[in-house]
Amino acid sequence: MNVNRIFTLVKKEFIFGSKNFIFVMAIVMPMLISLVISLLLGTLFSGKPRLGIFDRGTSQLTVNMENQDYLAVETYMSAEQLQQDVERGALDMGLILPSDFDSQLQAEDATSMDLFIWGESLLKHRTILAVSLVRQIIDVAGREIPVNTELVLLGEETNIPWDVRLFPFVVVITIVLGGTMVPATSMVEEKVKRTYRALLTTPASLVDILTAKGLTGVILALFMGMVILFINRAFGTQPVALVTVLVISGIFAAALGIILGVTVKDISTLFTVIKSLGIVLYAPGIILMFPEFPQWIAKIFPTYYFLNPIIEMTVNNTPFADVAVDVYILIGLTVLLIGVAGFLARRQLDADA
Repeated sequence: MNVNRIFTLVKKEFIFGSKNFIFVMAIVMPMLISLVISLLLGTLFSGKPRLGIFDRGTSQLTVNMENQDYLAVETYMSAEQLQQDVERGALDMGLILPSDFDSQLQAEDATSMDLFIWGESLLKHRTILAVSLVRQIIDVAGREIPVNTELVLLGEETNIPWDVRLFPFVVVITIVLGGTMVPATSMVEEKVKRTYRALLTTPASLVDILTAKGLTGVILALFMGMVILFINRAFGTQPVALVTVLVISGIFAAALGIILGVTVKDISTLFTVIKSLGIVLYAPGIILMFPEFPQWIAKIFPTYYFLNPIIEMTVNNTPFADVAVDVYILIGLTVLLIGVAGFLARRQLDADA
């Protein structure tokens, strides 16, 4: 294996491969889907009213609102960002609290706060947020009201917003498009144009060529995975562990792409195979979308073992130790796929000799 040759081949993949339709789709498609979900589905079909708070101090009101499980509350570091998110519909309501809000309230002094409301938010969301806000302000002020309200949930209690449900599907599409489709398409096109054999007559070895193809997929899957996490503000509290899992996921997807590239003869057959494998690749994302389904079914599919750790660490802030077993299984599957890809490539080379 020669590092300089691999670097040269990867550079060639990005220069000439970026003109390929699949390469462009691997970049555009995840961003487009994520933006549509974030701007439309995340607000129109969200089951929970969305409240953003910029607290200039450390108000108890912020803590109280965050503890309401029927609200989706997000804290902000700047008033400008909060206002922008309300204007584009990412929040139903935005609240800016002064630094001395609690002390003035408890001293019965006059105080104020800035409240922004998205003009297209649902009326029921505005009502729920307004009532909750008034109730919690009374609590912070330390006053008693002669009415006790007991919340009773009827029907489905598991109320998960649709943008959260669709997030696993976006992640698996991002990894598969960049990590699997790009190397597979590149290899098949090289075979169709007969440049694959020409490459093998150069000083570059079979390992150099396969590593460069796979590395291109890993870089693209990692980059787009980080872009999707950035767009969805889903880096969680363990960014180093999360990026590590993304890298392993990219290697897993790229090894699968190399296997497809080695075994498939033309582009039409490649797309047919990808369509056939679609249910296997995307099934965990679909199952995780519906918590009502038995979740153990998702563990049957290999892509579950990169999807579940990513979702757990981003959406639920689950510690890495709790998803470590899934990551170890993912590493085992990745090593197995690399071995299979190397074996098939060598056998194909011997058959063509």
